[in-house]
Amino acid sequence: MQAPRPLRREPVAESCQVSTSVLFAKYSLAGVVNTAIGYAVIFGCMRAGLGPEMSNAVGYAVGLAVSFVQLRHWVFRPSRSLAADWLRFLGAFVLAYSANFIALQTLLALAVNVYVAQLAACAVYVIVSFLLSSRFVFSKRAVSASQTPEAR
Repeated sequence: MQAPRPLRREPVAESCQVSTSVLFAKYSLAGVVNTAIGYAVIFGCMRAGLGPEMSNAVGYAVGLAVSFVQLRHWVFRPSRSLAADWLRFLGAFVLAYSANFIALQTLLALAVNVYVAQLAACAVYVIVSFLLSSRFVFSKRAVSASQTPEAR
């Protein structure tokens, strides 16, 4: 009979980093799927005769709902009631979009190429949105804290 092998423990930071990397990969994949759906709706609306502005608005509304469902049920899992998660998600969207807009305006004011500025602003949106989604919107930690006797 062999002696039991000692358990190999990974440092906490390393295991958290892997978990965050997996979450970010799933988040990014959900974003690609969401983008494809959003553009399909936009182009479908335009083909059906809607103007580009209305088509864009419909596409983004559908995209926002699809993104919420993907993030809530596939990437992060539900953390609160549907209504509470939805309200937090909308708040996070507004903050992430605001960061995107500020970054874009700043880069354009610095005379950065418009295409480079758009890509950089998009990166700001993705990072801010991911951080808010993982640490605020769908955070299990926030649920645990809100369920303590002191919070009730």
